[in-house]
Amino acid sequence: MGKSAEEIKEVTVIDFSNNGLADISTLKDLSRLTRLNLTNNKIKSMNVFATEEAFPNLVWLDISFNKFVEWPALKVPKLDFLNISGNKLEKVSSEWAGHANLRILSAIDNKFKSLANFKNMPKLEELYLAMNLIANLNGWEGGLPSLKRLHLRRNKIVNLDDELQELPELEYLNLRHNSIETLDNAFKVFQWPKLNDLSIINNPCDQNCSSFNLLMAEFLIKRTSLKRFCKVRVEERNQMEAVHLSRFRWDKSEAERKVKEAAEAAAAEAEGQ
Repeated sequence: MGKSAEEIKEVTVIDFSNNGLADISTLKDLSRLTRLNLTNNKIKSMNVFATEEAFPNLVWLDISFNKFVEWPALKVPKLDFLNISGNKLEKVSSEWAGHANLRILSAIDNKFKSLANFKNMPKLEELYLAMNLIANLNGWEGGLPSLKRLHLRRNKIVNLDDELQELPELEYLNLRHNSIETLDNAFKVFQWPKLNDLSIINNPCDQNCSSFNLLMAEFLIKRTSLKRFCKVRVEERNQMEAVHLSRFRWDKSEAERKVKEAAEAAAAEAEGQ
């Protein structure tokens, strides 16, 4: 590897995927690299990416499906895209403090239990965390003010907190295959003002609805600006179904109120006689 690194030190794009690599320490001198693919190797450490001087121009890094067990205090100042999926990661270096420029992070199929690891990334727009062990939607420090897409399919989420941390730009949220029990609990996602693309089927809460259209209507009542629901584009007819459902419930509630008031008035009159 050392000889190879010397020979290619001027290269800007490298694909070393599927090569059985275990040690990548010699790559640190490739200062011109902008794109590096190391997926599906046997790499046990990412520490080479934690030194201040290494990879000053690297923008795109895929180190998915390797063997490392700890997320280091990643530096790589210009990094825009990072894929660390498929490493069964759980441990995070105590020195990890976020990243100033990272925009897309894929950490699918690991063992993260909390969102606290995904902190202080002011430019992060897309975060993919399917198949982890995350149990709630709070925990990150410093906020993610630019986050637009959050993918949490197949995690361990049961309840959503009454007050969720601010995600002012969030537009897309995937919560499929979690354990959210009630619709009222699921509706808490609408604390995020720009959310317009939601995927939430295969949770216990969807069993409360007899059809997919009814489930969509329930969510459209709460957020009329939804553009997609569970990967289905919201059409005008879906909007009308939500309007009719809301109207039906209002009429029913009014009828029940009037019956109750009439019964109370009759009881009062009987007492006065």
